[in-house]
Amino acid sequence: MDSSEKEDAELVNASASILFDALLNQTQDQVYFKDRQSRFVRASDVVSLKFGLKSTAELIGKSDFDFFSKEHAQESFEDEQRLMRENEKLINITEKETWPDGSITWATSTKIPLYLESGNVVGIMGITRDITDQTNSQRELEENRELLERKNQIMETDFDNARRIQRRLIPGPIPQPPFAEIAILNLSMTEVNGDVIAFPTVDENHLSFLLGDVSGHGVSAGLFTILIKHLADFYMPGDFDRLDRALVTLDEHLQGLIPAGFVATLLGSIVLLPNNQAKLTLANAGQPSALWFNQATSTVELVELPSENVIGLGICDQVECRSFELSPGDCFLFVSDGAVECRNGDDVELGLEGLIAPFQKCAQLPIDDIIEVMHSFLSGYSNSDFPQDDTSMIALRIKKVE
Repeated sequence: MDSSEKEDAELVNASASILFDALLNQTQDQVYFKDRQSRFVRASDVVSLKFGLKSTAELIGKSDFDFFSKEHAQESFEDEQRLMRENEKLINITEKETWPDGSITWATSTKIPLYLESGNVVGIMGITRDITDQTNSQRELEENRELLERKNQIMETDFDNARRIQRRLIPGPIPQPPFAEIAILNLSMTEVNGDVIAFPTVDENHLSFLLGDVSGHGVSAGLFTILIKHLADFYMPGDFDRLDRALVTLDEHLQGLIPAGFVATLLGSIVLLPNNQAKLTLANAGQPSALWFNQATSTVELVELPSENVIGLGICDQVECRSFELSPGDCFLFVSDGAVECRNGDDVELGLEGLIAPFQKCAQLPIDDIIEVMHSFLSGYSNSDFPQDDTSMIALRIKKVE
């Protein structure tokens, strides 16, 4: 007979008392037997360890009153007496255990009246499992959940406040200079927009504007849009004829403020000229090029705008400006990358070229209708999955001064 066969035989031939002793010595559950006065008469080794005793022999004859607080021991005693008196069972209940030093542990307990050969109730048999660690972990999880809910509520309030403030400030009132018509689209993919539109200079002869896109999304990007609008309003009014200087100044003031980020920015200014002509000057740093509906030819041209750098990184030291002489009826469309990077159901990017045809169809409509048509086109192109990113547009048409 090999060793495994001997071990099997030992188990099969073991008496009930040997198996019972093995159970009490080796189980990690607290198994115990109590007499009718709820005093311990037998228990597993884990029970004596729980009470800080050297052996289970020291446990015999003692009750919960010797270990727990009086309140907890009394409650346990009354439960056990009721079980024996009314022949009831407690199955896998959760108990809070209070100790004399004020500490608390948790356990699941099963207690049933104990019957032997006489058929009479002779005591209580119980099995208790310590679940303090699990209970504390669950409680910590609940506390963290409640904390997270409170933080989410605060965050939702912050988002709502940021959204309302941003919508009030950006772009602000749409200018109505005597020589131009203006309409905008400013859509956010999230609660707060990362695109910024500003009109720092508006008077009888001049108009300046900014279209910017802060990298990233959410409140952080939204806060920087407000800062950029403030900087533009402060520094651009005197520089509508030197947009390159204004762009470099904005870059200097934003350098290092946006963590691992930047701002793609387009600056533009319009100056009224004699005979209802207007001069449009553009300085670009990372924004898409523009579309120009030329009234004389009734065609849309893609206007390439030089762009060497973005702003916010301190590297925008040289800026090339482009100027155009416009006549009444000429219309420009400026967009952020949320429009040109719009994708359809086949994941095909629209591109600026994809905006030429729809702009051609609507360029002579009222200025507000142009924005509405272009918005509808983008929504249709993306199968109503729009906006896929913060998306902004400025439609600007030169008009005859009466």
